[in-house]
Amino acid sequence: MISSKKAPTEVFSEINENDEWTAIQKFNTLLHYEEQKQAILRDQERKRLIREELDRQIQAKNNKQLRENDENKEYDEMAEEHFKL
Repeated sequence: MISSKKAPTEVFSEINENDEWTAIQKFNTLLHYEEQKQAILRDQERKRLIREELDRQIQAKNNKQLRENDENKEYDEMAEEHFKL
């Protein structure tokens, strides 16, 4: 009668092993989702930095154009004064 039953440690061992595999699967799933969230955040940060750099370049181009317009205006005014003299 004793030999037909499983030892309590074997049953306990099987239950723990299944629980461990379930816990590992849950952990792997959680880890996967966390990695996906981190990848999304890195992508958003990269896009933000690119956007900031492009905005900075556009602003620099606009500032350069304004300076050139001012220089051209000053040159035209000086040329007109020289012409009058």
